[in-house]
Parts: sequence; C-alpha cells; structure tokens
Amino acid sequence: MMTLWLGAAGLTALALVFIFAPFFVKFRGNSIERIDNNVAIYKSQLAELELDKQAGRISEEDYQSQSLEVQRNLLNDTTQEDVAIDTTTSGNWLLPILALTMILGGVFIYQDLGAENEVAISELLKRSYQGDFEKEDSLELLARLEAQSKKKPTDVETWYLLGRLNFELGNFHEAVLGFNGVLTNLPIDAKQDQAMAMAQLAQAQFFASDRHLDKATESMLKQVLEINPQETTSLGLLGVAAFDQKRFLEAVHYWQRLLALMPANNPNTVAIKGGIEKARSQLTKTQLAGLEEKPKIEVATSIVVNVDLADNIKSQVPKNADVFVLAKAKAGPPMPLAVKRLTVSQWPITVTLDDSMAMMESLKMSNFDEVVITARISKSGVGNAKSGDIEGQSAAMAISTKQTHITINKILP
Repeated sequence: MMTLWLGAAGLTALALVFIFAPFFVKFRGNSIERIDNNVAIYKSQLAELELDKQAGRISEEDYQSQSLEVQRNLLNDTTQEDVAIDTTTSGNWLLPILALTMILGGVFIYQDLGAENEVAISELLKRSYQGDFEKEDSLELLARLEAQSKKKPTDVETWYLLGRLNFELGNFHEAVLGFNGVLTNLPIDAKQDQAMAMAQLAQAQFFASDRHLDKATESMLKQVLEINPQETTSLGLLGVAAFDQKRFLEAVHYWQRLLALMPANNPNTVAIKGGIEKARSQLTKTQLAGLEEKPKIEVATSIVVNVDLADNIKSQVPKNADVFVLAKAKAGPPMPLAVKRLTVSQWPITVTLDDSMAMMESLKMSNFDEVVITARISKSGVGNAKSGDIEGQSAAMAISTKQTHITINKILP
C-alpha cells in the first residue's frame, strides 16, 4: 500500500511541475522581453532627435523638450511593466492552495471510484496466507469486505470471503449471511459451486443454531449430495443429524462414506471413527448383521495421482487454500468424472480417483476411453477455475493408466 501512495505522490508532484511552471517562467519571461523592446525603441527615438538637431531640422530648445518627453515615456512604460510583473506573480500564494486541492481531490476520487479497497483486501489476504496475521488484521479485513459487498453487491468471491472469515471469527449468523450472498449471486448453471456454498451455509447454520440441524438445512445437505456425493462437510453434518435423532444406522453409513474420502493422516479421522463406534454400539444385532453383509463397491477404474508444486510457485501458494484434483473426459461432458477436495496443509498430496466418485452412473471414468487430470489450488475455495488460481494438467491418458504425476505450475489469467 505504501508503494502505491508513494507512486501516486511522485506522479502528482510531476503533474504540478508541468501545470504551474508557466506561472513562473513564461509570463515573467514575456514581460522582461517587452521591457527590452521598449528600451530599444526609445534609444532609436533619441538617436533620431540627435540627427535632426545636427541637421538643423529642430532647435536646441525643441531637442531638449522632445528628449525629455522620450525619457519620461520610457520611465512610465518600464514602471507599468514592473507593476504587471508584480501583478502576475502576486497571485502565487494561491498555488499551494490549488496544489493541495488537487491532491485531496484526487485522493477522494480515487477512494470513491478507484481500487484502493480492493488493493487493501488483496494485501491483507496475502498476509493471512503467509501467517503474519493478527486479530486486528482480521477485523480490518472484515470491515473492508463489508464495504466491498456494499460497493459490489453481486461479487461472489467477496460474499464467500465474508462467510469464511465470519465463520473463523465465530460470527456464525454473519457467516450465514455471507454464504447466502454467494448462493444469491452464483450463475444458475454453476451446480458444483452451488453445492459447495450450500454445504458451507448449512455448516454455519448448524453452529448458529447451537449445533442443531433443522429439517430445511438437512434437506439442503441431501440436495448437496445429489450434486456431489463426495462433499465431505455434508456427509459429516448429516451423520451428526442422524445420530442426534437416534437414526444410528444412517449415521454409520454417512460417516463411513466420509471416512473413505479422508486421507489416513487427517487428524479428524480419530473423531469420525469414534462416532462410528458409538453409533454401532446402538445398533440391533439384525442391523449389525446387515451392515457387515453389505457388499462393498467394486471399483472398476482408478488412477493414482501424485501432485507436486513447481519451485517458482511455492511462495505464491496460500497456506489454507483448497486443492481440487479432478478427472474429465478428453471428449465428453464438461462435468468432472471424479473429484477430490483437499487443502494445501495436507501436502504432499497423493489421491486416487475412481468410479466410486462419479456424480452420475453415466459419468464414470470407465465409461470413457481417455481422461485429462487437473490439480488446481483454488484461492477462493470454489471448484470452478477462477483468475488467480494455480493449476497443473496432464496430457490426455488412457483410462487404463494406473498412476500419473501432476506438477502445479501455472497461474490462471
């Protein structure tokens, strides 16, 4: 921010030089030039009088009288020119006022119409990614995001950041408003982003209601799973709701699906396993038998993806950003065939994309001949690619490929 203001100050100073320099140079230079011209004219007149006297065309008395008149005229014109110079420069006291008015006016116009708030938000977000972030910084960022939401009420990323920041600060009711703002302004066909926002909204409502899920929120979470069966927040919350309502078998099913999507080193796996055991302890023998006999999903196709970061990109990666690893058909629908969401904190990343992650039966990886794997670091937390996201992509590969390596090395324009 300091660099921006220093640059603006330098440019303003340069502009002032060009604007006000003529007051000091041009006008005074013109006045001095006119005085020199007048003196030359009067000298010429005196010389002509001298020639007339020597030639006898005028008397001595006329010569003295006319010479005196020429000298008086010269003195009078010179005095008037000096007054004109004084008058021209006597208004110089106004220049500092004009300069100050120009600077302040520029500042006010910039703050009202320019990107000062956007630049400040960007710098605060950058600091938060680097870990150099205090509570005062969070409150400043919150205030600036609120101002930005009023200035640009349809900006989805601003609303999303408001929801996330308020949630992290424990302002759950305000977080609900932020995620509602996301849903209100998302395009109608952005189903994946809508699912993500609904899951975040449900989580905020869960905490705002003292860890209680009402029927409407529970229904919304089930809608999320219809769009994305692998959405982990929804699986966890629906398991909680089922457990609280003593639907223990249902809770086990949700949490087992969640556990299958979590990396083994995720510290939350301990809590999920504990919840599953508590729910199982409440099941009848018949329910337990049915649970054990339930056939496992046979994975027809799977690709192990190792994700790495290019060295020149590492310093630009936010510490808490989301990572999406997804497979799409080389020739086919734009919807992902399989997707896995993680965070940068889980680095290094190795994931397995398989048919169990299909969002629809007809959109399994095994239904296509070739796929392209993408690994994307999303700064906004939204699944669709956005400007500023960082990604890497594989070449098209046969569906029989068992393992591949992706290097994240490109910032999206």
